[in-house]
Amino acid sequence: MKSLHCPSCGTSFVRVTSNEGMVEKALNHIRMFPFRCQLCTNRFRAFYLSARQSTQAFDRRQFKRLATAMDAQVIDSKLLPFTNRITDISMGGCAILAGGLAKGAFVELVLKSSIAGEEIRIETAMVCSVRPESVGIQFLEFRPDEQRRLSQVVLGLLVGQSGHSNTYS
Repeated sequence: MKSLHCPSCGTSFVRVTSNEGMVEKALNHIRMFPFRCQLCTNRFRAFYLSARQSTQAFDRRQFKRLATAMDAQVIDSKLLPFTNRITDISMGGCAILAGGLAKGAFVELVLKSSIAGEEIRIETAMVCSVRPESVGIQFLEFRPDEQRRLSQVVLGLLVGQSGHSNTYS
């Protein structure tokens, strides 16, 4: 079977994602699975014979987290702005080495990446998990040009990985 590509942007960096509703669960029986593009965030369904073996039932994320080491300025209305290191990133969120942020807090992030060439401003993000050394942040709102620059960063990290042959997981 030929490899899957996103129908929106044409990339092969797609990932099986979780079912949304009974219809998608039923479609799994005829080998039609939901996928999420890791760059343009498009969600689509496609026939794929071995998708069920590649699913990440243990991982509810729709986007694969990619290891990185870039700085980000965190802007919170209750704290002074501070800069810390991002340890992993995707189109949907990141993990940042930080303390003092509460779960559910809304923040603004300014990512400093050498790949994108410019800063990437995430206008609205939410702290989803708090661990002793880091917090998990979900990206909620950013402009299309910022999303394009973030996808360049993610593409660079995806291409840099040796495991590109297992794109569907």
